[in-house]
Amino acid sequence: MAEETITRFSTSSGIRIYRIPVQVFPSLRAYAHLVVADDYTALVDTGSGQGPSDEQLRAGMAAIADDWGEDVSWAGLDRIVITHAHIDHHGGLNMVRQLTDAPIAVHELDRRVLIHHEERLALTRFRLGIFLRRAGFDETHRMRLLKMYSGGKDLFHSLPVQDVMRDGDLLDGLFRVIHVPGHCPGQVCLQVDDMLLTADHVLPGVAIFLAPESLTASTGVDHFLQSLRKIAPIKGVNLCLGGHDRPVQDLPAAIVRIERTQQQRIERIYSACREPQSISALTRSLYPSISDYDELLAIQKVGAYVEYLDQRGMLEVANLDEVAENELGVPRYRAL
Repeated sequence: MAEETITRFSTSSGIRIYRIPVQVFPSLRAYAHLVVADDYTALVDTGSGQGPSDEQLRAGMAAIADDWGEDVSWAGLDRIVITHAHIDHHGGLNMVRQLTDAPIAVHELDRRVLIHHEERLALTRFRLGIFLRRAGFDETHRMRLLKMYSGGKDLFHSLPVQDVMRDGDLLDGLFRVIHVPGHCPGQVCLQVDDMLLTADHVLPGVAIFLAPESLTASTGVDHFLQSLRKIAPIKGVNLCLGGHDRPVQDLPAAIVRIERTQQQRIERIYSACREPQSISALTRSLYPSISDYDELLAIQKVGAYVEYLDQRGMLEVANLDEVAENELGVPRYRAL
């Protein structure tokens, strides 16, 4: 990926928001944001802690002080905010905590990921294993996918969280907290004047990952669509800065586009189920050339859309007798 420099934005009241690009995975770039309001500074998200991510975050902080002339430092940070507890947004916390004692804030539904990370990783991996078996993957394939799931996440170690956020909070008198579950149970958008830090909730070009709620509560397609509708009426937002990809200038138009894309994906899964299909068969037919970690993401996405349709009575299990009699049976879904 081409090098990218730090960009600065100013809200309607003059609060500065610096966008720091970090390479969180070999094929994925993310952004941490440094918010400066008078003598208050907050770092929003910390990158993955993998590859060059930590080094780029430290270099970004130094550049904001040297190139932009801001009086900022790690020791002077007032707050660290985690928009949601996915590793590409919180994995750098272990490094950051060595440089600053600034209190960490995360939504209450994602707090456990940070303070009990090892426990949560083990339990989620166990549930994922059951999901993959019911999806129709043989043992060799299933173990390979589970190994990929754990890769990199075990580099992060649990640490204390000082403050939890809830919907409607005004964190530090600056960030209006909007809880938007779906992509992650505790994901939040943060409104600062006329700008909205949208994390991974509203992105212009990156496909938003959704997993079935059967794997993790408060995720899934239904929660995501409800959260989109929740932020649609917000007035006075002139710019959205997400955790990935370019800024969004027209929030209502972006929401319409994302909802349309989600509806197309729902219809695509429904259409593919004209003949009975397991989740593994659906994934192979819809993503025939996908591999590695992208395959694991695709399987969970297919499962999320199957779950959404099944919850609404739009699918039936064609081999119900087999599934009812055998706990290892693989459901094959058929469109009604």
